[in-house]
Amino acid sequence: MMKTRGVFAVIIAALLNGVALVAASPAHADDSCTGGIVIQCGVGVTDPGSGGTTPPAGGTGYSPGGFTPGPTSCSYQGKTIPCQTAQGWWENEPGQCIGYVSLQSPQGTPPSGENAGVGAWYWCNTPGGFGATFWSNTPPPGIDLYTPAQAAAALAKTFVLTGIDIGMAPADKIHTDDPAGTVAYRRTWVGIPVWLWVAQPSPTTWGPYSKTATLGGVTVTATASVTDVTWSTGDGQTVNCGLGTAFNEAAMANQLATDSPTCGFRFQHTSTSQAGGAFTVTATTHWSVEWTGGGQNGQIAEPNAQSSTAVHVGELQSVNTNVEADSY
Repeated sequence: MMKTRGVFAVIIAALLNGVALVAASPAHADDSCTGGIVIQCGVGVTDPGSGGTTPPAGGTGYSPGGFTPGPTSCSYQGKTIPCQTAQGWWENEPGQCIGYVSLQSPQGTPPSGENAGVGAWYWCNTPGGFGATFWSNTPPPGIDLYTPAQAAAALAKTFVLTGIDIGMAPADKIHTDDPAGTVAYRRTWVGIPVWLWVAQPSPTTWGPYSKTATLGGVTVTATASVTDVTWSTGDGQTVNCGLGTAFNEAAMANQLATDSPTCGFRFQHTSTSQAGGAFTVTATTHWSVEWTGGGQNGQIAEPNAQSSTAVHVGELQSVNTNVEADSY
């Protein structure tokens, strides 16, 4: 747990030097809130559909720590004191806080290198009536409230977003050179246009995917959407696209000479030297989450998701009237 230390030492030093500190704590979140996590999901969520091949593991890679119970027996300078008052929960950790702790409101800017979706500023009200703030990446014992940013990060972590269903020309099909006549695969040739698109986009493969929940006393709504797709061709090329344009074989007068108007490329090398004799084409979708709640809003970067497919790439050596019929 990252904590900004030295608070109590600073208070003592200030008192010795006659420096006035804040004597009253700032406004706090509603002390009547019981906190905890009450999920109210499903707002704006539809059936996920077939999705892609590789989902991110458990949503975002960060979220606030969980809540822990407050102390049940507290003392200060040999005297028994209440463990909880209107000022918060008692904490006796030199270098962080010796006093009653509550969630700081409003929140300030996180320390350098820290994330507002993980940690928060807390208010330490000392026995002498002086106060100071400290940062912690885990809610102190007894604290059961999140900031809006923490609640949003915790909600986004529940998202299960998948890679796209790959749309590509050439398509999977049974080719005449398959001895078994049963294996479908993609095949094309060097210099032939390849079209790329997002097939059957759904909330979990493209967005928007939305949830609303009350976590740590804060109700937030978070909506995830894909910002763009990065295609890695397997032969060293990279293409950045949006949804792309679906290939319509029946509408194309010359399949072999027309590039996609929005998302495509041409292989520069054959795949004969690759494992399995094919290039692996990978589509990486970049997700972003917009959230609102507690009178605030923000953005969270979701982990990327991936889908892939194999393409056999040959080289045309001579004119062949059967090429066009079998290329896509």
